[in-house]
Amino acid sequence: MNVRRPTRREFLQLGAAAALARGIVRPANAAADPSRLALVVGNDAYAGAPLTNAANDAKSMAGLLEKAGFGVDLRTNADRATLFDATKRFAEAAQKSDVKLVFFYYAGHGAQLDWRNYLLPVDARVNTAADLPAQCLDMASLLTGLSQAKGRTFVIVLDACRDNPFGAAFRPTQKGLSQFDAPPSSLLAFSTAPGSVAADATGSAGQSGLYAEHLVRELGVPATRLEDALKRVRLAVRIASKGTQVPWESTSLESDVFLFPAAKKLTEAEIEQALERELEAWNRVKGSKRTDDWIAYLREYPSGRFAEIAQTRLVYFVARDEAARVPVQVAATAVQPMPAAPTAVPAQVAAPAAAAPSPASADARPREPAQLVVAPGGDFPVLMRPSPNPNSAGTYAIDRGYSVGDEVVYLQSDPVYGGPTRRLEWRITSVDLDADRVVINNGFIVLDSMGNPLAWDGATYEPRLQAIPAEVQVGKRWTTRFRFQRGAERSDSYYDYVVVARERVKLPFGEVEAFRIDGEGFNNFGSRLTIRHWLVPGVNYSLRTDTIRYDGRSMRAQYSERREMVSCRQQLWRQA
Repeated sequence: MNVRRPTRREFLQLGAAAALARGIVRPANAAADPSRLALVVGNDAYAGAPLTNAANDAKSMAGLLEKAGFGVDLRTNADRATLFDATKRFAEAAQKSDVKLVFFYYAGHGAQLDWRNYLLPVDARVNTAADLPAQCLDMASLLTGLSQAKGRTFVIVLDACRDNPFGAAFRPTQKGLSQFDAPPSSLLAFSTAPGSVAADATGSAGQSGLYAEHLVRELGVPATRLEDALKRVRLAVRIASKGTQVPWESTSLESDVFLFPAAKKLTEAEIEQALERELEAWNRVKGSKRTDDWIAYLREYPSGRFAEIAQTRLVYFVARDEAARVPVQVAATAVQPMPAAPTAVPAQVAAPAAAAPSPASADARPREPAQLVVAPGGDFPVLMRPSPNPNSAGTYAIDRGYSVGDEVVYLQSDPVYGGPTRRLEWRITSVDLDADRVVINNGFIVLDSMGNPLAWDGATYEPRLQAIPAEVQVGKRWTTRFRFQRGAERSDSYYDYVVVARERVKLPFGEVEAFRIDGEGFNNFGSRLTIRHWLVPGVNYSLRTDTIRYDGRSMRAQYSERREMVSCRQQLWRQA
């Protein structure tokens, strides 16, 4: 008698069945994909501070993931023993099986202590800070267990920022959860911003949380990238809550994740058509001053070529509309006169002047006059404080504000071939924020309100070279595509950008801590393009920019430029 050996897929399915018997996974159907694993937890039956819809939210998410082919372990109202055991088995299953995509969703109470985040079982009895690590699940331990499984993609969703998690028994000093940068190959999604709380029973029918309702809806849209779905969720929740709840994410994903992939890959022609439709949509909205138009654009293209710009424009017009609706009494404040221009700096400046005080100084404070003044021999004001959180480099909104008369001076050099050093002096001559235009030196340079160039020394960028994001966070990525044209010279180009690190950069006036942004791309002449620049939120201009254009075949540098800030004077709109 011949005995047929099970196939690899059958063997994995048998393994999944064995895991089910041990309580590791519970596939919804026999068609569950062994490469997809999920743990879903919803806790609302807390004795001291019960919730309304956490269990419902978890069930909705489990149903969605089951439809997406995940093997799902659903736990509702898990006590400490159940929660700890489920997460331990979950991490083990991710390590030992042929799993490629791992999904963890938690709805319920959460709290932070000393920059660590804790998820609360329903039987937690927390009367002091010491009870948190003893009775609650430390998210760091779960992430550590999952990270031991190499070659996986991890998605962690925490809808765990409800208010008053312990009732009258204990009040933590900080609300919500602490910011946490995503480990490699992972995405962390949170229902609201760090230190904030999320709503529980605010869904359309009162049967779900606001975040969960939009999350399940957007994740269920076929052929939608995970990151696109989350951006739509953030937009929808922000609008529905009138800005009181703004979801946030931290990601280190290096490839696209789909819960429901497209039935077929798009052809090059279809991709080109999609890009043309997006460009048409952008051309329709780019001059609009209506918030509804910008909301509609972001719903349609949450990660589009112009999404970062659209986010900034939406924030601007929402703020404008709110200011128009609510009269505000503003006390008259004497504006300090602009100081005299700094002494000219010789072109041969190479070594930095006396180093500026470290922005890390605990007692440093931003300058009080509404002026930012940077010059050799001076101190750089603390606009970007180092994150005290050891788990995060911090997230900062660019939030730039330009004023006529603002000035910046650069030294321009050629780092590859050398040659003379030029002194560049730029002064803002007009500003129209409604039209999204900032004009420097009477049109020599035209920027948008984020600092991205529209025109430069006779050249135009259509739509614009988007080197500046709406906010900076280590690991953030985006792509910009544009057409460069100067007379008969025309080039279609693109850059892939990433916020690489938070680091110190040397400048003629000293050292400054800044975010480093690297860009790499190509144009249609076959040239390889590299750019690196350093930004400080609160400063309207890049501190330093290094640009090199290489021949795509020989990799010989065709052009190189370094621009280093020597001095800067600008009005300060906000101080971090």
